Amino acid sequence: MIPKHNAKKTIATACALALAVLTFAASAFSVTAIASSSAQNENASADSEFTAAESKPDSHLSKNGLFHVLAAHEVTLDNNGEVKKLLVSEGKVSDILKSENIEIGDNCVVIPGEKTEINSDVKIVVREGKYVSVTADGKTEKKLLPLGNVAAALNMAGVNVSKNDLLSVSRDSKVEDISEVTVKRVTFKDEVTTEKIEFESVTEDSDVLELGEKEVKTKGENGKMEITTRTTFVDGKKTDSEVVDKKIVKEPVSEVTLVGTKGAGSSGGAGTFTDSNGNTVAYKYVVNGSGTAYTAPAGAHMSTGAAVYEGAVAVNPNVIPYGSKVYVEASDGSMTYGYATAADTGGALMDGSAVVDCFYFSYDQCVNWGRRDVNVYVL
Repeated sequence: MIPKHNAKKTIATACALALAVLTFAASAFSVTAIASSSAQNENASADSEFTAAESKPDSHLSKNGLFHVLAAHEVTLDNNGEVKKLLVSEGKVSDILKSENIEIGDNCVVIPGEKTEINSDVKIVVREGKYVSVTADGKTEKKLLPLGNVAAALNMAGVNVSKNDLLSVSRDSKVEDISEVTVKRVTFKDEVTTEKIEFESVTEDSDVLELGEKEVKTKGENGKMEITTRTTFVDGKKTDSEVVDKKIVKEPVSEVTLVGTKGAGSSGGAGTFTDSNGNTVAYKYVVNGSGTAYTAPAGAHMSTGAAVYEGAVAVNPNVIPYGSKVYVEASDGSMTYGYATAADTGGALMDGSAVVDCFYFSYDQCVNWGRRDVNVYVL
């Protein structure tokens, strides 16, 4: 009688040998058995002489009788549209083709190549092909392309074509209908630049400030915008550039200036007028004549010694004394300089060829004002 633990060992060994025979009898490319015996695990703990062999992909039967399964890879074989799946343990593409009795002619395309080792899951494609002149990446060469869709055929042949690349023929053209094709590489480069957003200037009435006086309530701040420009390159040469995105990263802050209205509409003057804010304003007298505009660098001084600022005007102090509050507008209502202070003078003012010269920091604003007939209301 065989001892109980030896009986288990004998049965496990016999099972392993039987499975090994099945494996060797099968195709060299197919996994025919994947086994795991609980009896073996029990033996390993029951019999100290029974030890597990190291598992290796190329092991079949170890010296102590353990059976090992070959590593398997799933291969999809597409032979001119006829698709078949195989389990393969080792070998090359050529071995699989031979085992499936597939003959490769001179104009047949095999992807991947016949010498490729099978060491992972793979798809093998066999197609009838045609030699086509392919120009891409700075060189022209004859390539054997599989018949069918041109774009797909180029990719299968290793000429990777992205969705942005340009082809000299339609992507859906058939390889069998062409003799040559040119691939032009299209790439893009995005550049982000920053642009200033000018703040707006607005005015608000203030019945606290004296009529015509100005005071900045909120200092203006410029905003910031990011602009993304995309440049297109074809085979490395710039062909186009366009703005693809605009994003405000900082909102501008409007500059708010308070304009005094205290005393507006008071009696005792020569008359009243309506200012640009709709206020009825009393004036002492009005001077009519030619109005001009001038500019100077920031920090320059006027005849009264004060630094130039917008809202200061040059006058003949004998007609309009320095320090007088005035309101200047075009006689036809086309433009308004607004409330100002008489703080400077000049030759044209003294000889009477102009009754007021309005200061601007911007030369363009001076040009825009030009020379025009004005009403200068002295408040």
